[in-house]
Amino acid sequence: MKKMFPTGLLALSLFAFCCDGLAADFKIATVDLRKVFDTYYKTILASAANSNNIVERDKELNAMMEARRKYQDNWTQEKDKSENQAVPAEERAKSRKAADDLAVQIQIQNETISNYYARTEIKRHDDMVQHVADLTTEITNVMNAMAKRQGYTMVLDRTALTMTGNPLVLYTSGENDLTDALMKELNSTAPALPAPETNKPADTPRPPAGTNARTLPAPNPTNSPRPLPGANTAIPPAPPPRR
Repeated sequence: MKKMFPTGLLALSLFAFCCDGLAADFKIATVDLRKVFDTYYKTILASAANSNNIVERDKELNAMMEARRKYQDNWTQEKDKSENQAVPAEERAKSRKAADDLAVQIQIQNETISNYYARTEIKRHDDMVQHVADLTTEITNVMNAMAKRQGYTMVLDRTALTMTGNPLVLYTSGENDLTDALMKELNSTAPALPAPETNKPADTPRPPAGTNARTLPAPNPTNSPRPLPGANTAIPPAPPPRR
C-alpha cells in the first residue's frame, strides 16, 4: 500500500499545530499499514476465495477446451477424407459438408471460451478491487478508534511515499508504533483459516485466442493497499484447425 502525500502540506500542518501552542499535546503514532493489511485474517480469507475462484474458472475452461479439441479432431478427419482422391466423390462431398459444419462449431466454441474467460476475469478483478476497498475501510476505522483511545493526534503510515517517491516517514523510533497492537485487535476474532485450492500447472488452461477481456487497472495506490494475490494472467490459445 503506497500513499502519496504532498510533503509541503504535511510540514505546514505540523507547523500550524506547534505555532498554536499545542506542541505539548501533539502526539504522533506510526503504523505499517501494508503489514496490517497483509496479515488481516479477512485479507487472507479473501485471497483464498480469489484463488479458489480461479481454480473453478480454470476447470470450466478446461472442459470447454476439451470439447473444442474433439471438434477439431473430427474436423481434421473429415477434411482429410474430403481431400482423399481414393474416396468416392459422393463421400468426399459429404465429408466436405461435415468439415464445414464442424468449422462453424469450432468458431462458436472459440467465442464461447473467449467470452467466458473475459466475463469471469472482469468479475474477479472487480470483486478483488471491492474487497481491497472494504478491508481498507475496516482497518482504518479500527485504527482511528485505537488512536483516539490512546490520545494520538495523528497516525502516519510508515509505508507511505511522498509525491516524489520518497518515504513519507524518514525516521521513527518505533516507540509509538501501533502496528502490532492493531494486528492483534483485528485478528482477535479470526477463525481457522482454510488453505486455498491449487491447480497443477498442466491443468491450468491459457487464455483462448482472441480473448476480449478488458485490462483493468490495479486498485488506486493512493486509496487502497496492494491487490489481493492470486491473479491468473497467462494461458495459450489452442491451435487453429489445420487446413
